[in-house]
Amino acid sequence: MELVFEVPGRDVGGYLLRQRTILEFQQVRDKPSDPETVTIMVNWLAGYVKVPEDREEAIAALWEASEEQIDELLASISGSGKVPPKIDGDSESG
Repeated sequence: MELVFEVPGRDVGGYLLRQRTILEFQQVRDKPSDPETVTIMVNWLAGYVKVPEDREEAIAALWEASEEQIDELLASISGSGKVPPKIDGDSESG
């Protein structure tokens, strides 16, 4: 199934809210503990799906999306062009 995203431009409000939501989803994806949170993530991401136009079809397509497609979508929504790096709690800094 074709999956096309439409993401907000740099001039669209809600930037920090999108950033926070994406960071929350990154944490959930790295350490999934609640299936309902993943469902919430899919429903939120469906708002950025242009094709298929039908919301239920968009949700179904997201469930079938690859990790690479989801990473690209999150990067596009964040406006960074790249996915935020994973934070390894065991790594040392400095």
